Amino acid sequence: MNIKNNQRYKDTESLIQKTLLDLAKTTDIRHVTIRAICDRTGINRSTFYSHYLDINDLVDKMGRSMMQDIATLFKGSNSPMDFFLTEELLAKMISYVREHRDFFDIYLNHYRRSADESFSLLWEDWIHPYIRSLGVSNDSESWYHFTFFKAGFLAVLSQWIQNGCPESPETLAHIILKRLHQIL
Repeated sequence: MNIKNNQRYKDTESLIQKTLLDLAKTTDIRHVTIRAICDRTGINRSTFYSHYLDINDLVDKMGRSMMQDIATLFKGSNSPMDFFLTEELLAKMISYVREHRDFFDIYLNHYRRSADESFSLLWEDWIHPYIRSLGVSNDSESWYHFTFFKAGFLAVLSQWIQNGCPESPETLAHIILKRLHQIL
C-alpha cells in the first residue's frame, strides 16, 4: 500500500516536484499541466491526484515545505525576527532561497499570494510583538509596518532571483538590513 509515510510515496512526491521545476524552465508555469507532469514522470493521473489536488496545490505544498525548512534555520536563535536583525542569519535564509531559486522564482513571481500568506504566518508569534517592542502600539499601524516590510522584502528577493542572484547572500542581507534600520 502506498501511504504517505512510506518511501515510495515520498519518492513519487519528490519526482513530481522535480518534474514541475524542470518543466517550468522551458514552459511558463501557467501552462504546465498535470498531463505533462504525468507524461514526463511516467505516473498515472490518479497517482498525481493521490498527492495533490492540482498544480496550485502542488506549488502551495512545496512552498509550505520550503517555509518549514526556513523555520528550522531559526533554531538556536531567540526568535525568527533575528533573521531580520542580524546579517548572518538573514544571509543563511537568502542562501537557502538561492539554493532553491527555481522554486522561489515561481513562488514569488507567479504565486505571490501564497508567498505572502506563508510569510504572514510569522506575524502573530514573532513580528507583531517585535513591532510592539519598537513602540508601535496601534494594531493597524503595526500591520501597516509589517505589510510595508513584507512587500519590500519579497520584492527584493524576487528581483534578485530574476537578475540571476548576482550579489552574495551576505551582500543582499546587508542591503536589506541597511534599509530596514532606516524605516524602523
